Amino acid sequence: MRHLLSTKRLSDGEIRQLEGAGWRIDQYDAISIEFLKTEVAPDNHLLIFTSKNAVTAFFKSFSNLNFSACRSLCVGDGAAGMLTDKGVNVLEVFPSASQLAGSLGETYTGDSFVYYCGNLRLDLIPDTLDNLKLPWQEAPVYKTLLNPIKWDREYEAVVFFSPSAVRSYTGRNPMGEATGYCIGKTTSAELSKYTHRIICPKTPDRASLMDLLVRRENELK
Repeated sequence: MRHLLSTKRLSDGEIRQLEGAGWRIDQYDAISIEFLKTEVAPDNHLLIFTSKNAVTAFFKSFSNLNFSACRSLCVGDGAAGMLTDKGVNVLEVFPSASQLAGSLGETYTGDSFVYYCGNLRLDLIPDTLDNLKLPWQEAPVYKTLLNPIKWDREYEAVVFFSPSAVRSYTGRNPMGEATGYCIGKTTSAELSKYTHRIICPKTPDRASLMDLLVRRENELK
């Protein structure tokens, strides 16, 4: 039986799914999230979200706001669902931050922006907005805290859900011969600094990542 380490705690259903395929699972939270209050209001700006954590923090900061006038661009169907459930008009949903950034100069040059993000956000979105000379504000709405733990065994697979989790895990552990399973391209780009054994699902979401792990384990039996 092959061993898998998840750098984010899995649901009971996900554990049953992976164990049913033959994986032996260890898990922990490689990072934790602290939500922050922001005074940067959405007003008439086009809002950018690249994570579900940013969406959650945004709603916490403006719990009494009527969101029906808000327009947004976001990464991931999960974030999009959270936004639309609250009445936010989601103009486009992108599979990655790089694709969102690429759309800014094509479609949205007449807009001003607020980027709701975490303290460890990547430079991609800010650099793109600056290079296009588009007006924008940054609103940090959550803080990512690393939880580096040293693991005493080697794993056949390590599962990552964010670049921050990659940094947390690799800060205390080598990848060795393990394959890194990453939820999306931004996470895999961070992991590529430490290993070339990387696999991503075609669709960057948890369900696709679990299906990929099941399929790979069945192929290797």
